[in-house]
Amino acid sequence: MAFFLGLLTALGFGAGDFLGGLASRRIPALVVACYSQVLATFVLLLIALPLAGLPGPQALIWGGASGLGLALGLLAYYRGLAEGSMGLVAAITGVISALVPLVAGLALGERPGLLALVGVAAIVAAIGMISGGSRKASPRRLDQPVRGWVALARGTHPVKGLLDAVIAGICFGLVFVFLGQASEGSPLWPVVATSAVGALTLALVMLVLRPATGMRRSTLVLLALAGLFQAAATLAFVVAVRMGLLSIIAVAGALSPAPTAIMARIFQAERMSRVQIAGFVFALAGIALIVLGGPG
Repeated sequence: MAFFLGLLTALGFGAGDFLGGLASRRIPALVVACYSQVLATFVLLLIALPLAGLPGPQALIWGGASGLGLALGLLAYYRGLAEGSMGLVAAITGVISALVPLVAGLALGERPGLLALVGVAAIVAAIGMISGGSRKASPRRLDQPVRGWVALARGTHPVKGLLDAVIAGICFGLVFVFLGQASEGSPLWPVVATSAVGALTLALVMLVLRPATGMRRSTLVLLALAGLFQAAATLAFVVAVRMGLLSIIAVAGALSPAPTAIMARIFQAERMSRVQIAGFVFALAGIALIVLGGPG
């Protein structure tokens, strides 16, 4: 059950990334990231206040740390996409975001079975292949966002953006690690704290960079849906990690490029490369091995 919640985490993040990517074609990516978190925080508070009681310090501390990691990861990721090869940046970010919680879980004493570890390795490979193998690499077009980022470099040399990709991957991986430590109280409050701190951090960056914020109502709907999908994914992960192993569930959650690519194929008619298709085969094989390997 915990592992399948991890897969739901990937589905939620993947859907949120796709919707956020559509919005990023209309307005700066920084605005997309900030506003989606603000809207998600508002909705989550409406749910948590009557249902979840008062938040405990653990939920606020670890959730806040997760939100800070999320915001910093988004900033580094978008900058890396703008500066370097989008496919390479996306692949490196995806793989590192899966490896960080895997290593953390093993360091904390988790010991998945051999079959499950082979499955994890297959999924990590799949994340890199699906993220970096696309012909377009990402549904996001950064032509407009770059203007709101104080004219970031737009070179395509493969070395550019790699440091940002590494930073983004570490930050995204730490989001999973931090949320895994929020094991007490209602699972809603760590999600609220993650979204709120992420929104606040991004809002402060927006005050400095002052990107254009005008948008249509349809774009606002995309932002709201993206934030809600990401919040639902975070909640699924918090519940899952209380039931299973961080080292397994976080890797499943990091498989979010897969649903993003599928949605881009269905709704945007984006063609998948052979590398991506092979990545899906690796992902399915990894999922099967983890399921056969026992509880995760």
